[in-house]
Amino acid sequence: MENDADAAALGEAGWGSGKNKSRLIYVTVGTGIGVGVILDGRIYRGVDQAHPEIGHHVIDASGPLCVCGFRGCWESLAAGPAMVSWLETNAPSDYPHRAGLTAKRICDLAGDGDEWAQRSVQREADYLGLGLANLVTIFVPDVIVMGGSLMKSATLFLERIRTVIAGSCRFVPYDKTDLVVASLGEDSNLIGAARVWYHRFGSAGGDRVT
Repeated sequence: MENDADAAALGEAGWGSGKNKSRLIYVTVGTGIGVGVILDGRIYRGVDQAHPEIGHHVIDASGPLCVCGFRGCWESLAAGPAMVSWLETNAPSDYPHRAGLTAKRICDLAGDGDEWAQRSVQREADYLGLGLANLVTIFVPDVIVMGGSLMKSATLFLERIRTVIAGSCRFVPYDKTDLVVASLGEDSNLIGAARVWYHRFGSAGGDRVT
């Protein structure tokens, strides 16, 4: 068994957008936010080999309550459901697209020029950028690989995310960190999972990317 974000990080580091990078962070954005970290070629784990829940670090302590117990954690502000919640709360009562709203639908509407959907996308990009800026400041990785269902619409977010990072990471060489979309797509975690046995049990390095 393996955490899906860690498995995807292994996949992208082995054969995808993070190939040959020894310091990689994989971030998946969909109904939640998951993060896998590879440092010096190894999956980072905490005490008792625990997977760090980076998607639940706090961005805004006055933000919405999350099931993790925090208010304003990254996931509560920047996962797909947060886009839907914000639009439902802030759009006027006669907004014509309320029925069946999903993050994907909002992205489609934004691409078609819908003003409220574009506002939701802008807010999403801002909060994604803040969380990613924190990761750049803390880890200064070679690359951050973005995956998950929301990144199928990555072109709506990436420019603004890069702007937020540039304005927030003045004490580290943020421009040396590449921000890219997962090249293995939805198969990132499956491909990575196929590597787990080898990296955990089949090599002396244990979780080292080769």
